[in-house]
Amino acid sequence: MGEFLSEAQRKHSIIREIMDAAMAGSAGSIARHFAPGAMFSNRNNAGIIDAPWFNRMEGEYRFQSEEEARSFLNELLRRATYISYKPRGIVVEGDEGASRCDWTRQDETNGSLVTGSTMYWFSFTTDGRIRSIETIGTIHSVIASKREESLAGSSSRS
Repeated sequence: MGEFLSEAQRKHSIIREIMDAAMAGSAGSIARHFAPGAMFSNRNNAGIIDAPWFNRMEGEYRFQSEEEARSFLNELLRRATYISYKPRGIVVEGDEGASRCDWTRQDETNGSLVTGSTMYWFSFTTDGRIRSIETIGTIHSVIASKREESLAGSSSRS
């Protein structure tokens, strides 16, 4: 293959690096891939009952500099800790890319396990930097922790 990657291969490796960083919870040096003025959009399907736990910096954020991107990504990743995750593929076509990841997290307030998936859509500038990332997360299931059940059981036997 040689030492020069095609443009599609380079974009594929940038997406993989960002996905790995997001799932591992460490921004590392991924902020360097964002173009000035890049937009990050974060949404999910959590209902109002999930809002306290799943309020993960939803909305749209524009980064004017690499420093702003680094600061935002560090805060976002600090709030989302995954127990396990499985990337489900990366597609790159022209200046667009997409990926999906299935994951499991633990609710820090009550210990329940939450499983879900997140779709990622990437848009690149003509010089191969990220213009925007849009994510949409969906929760599949919430499993109450044994700790929560035992606490509830002990308080009802007075």
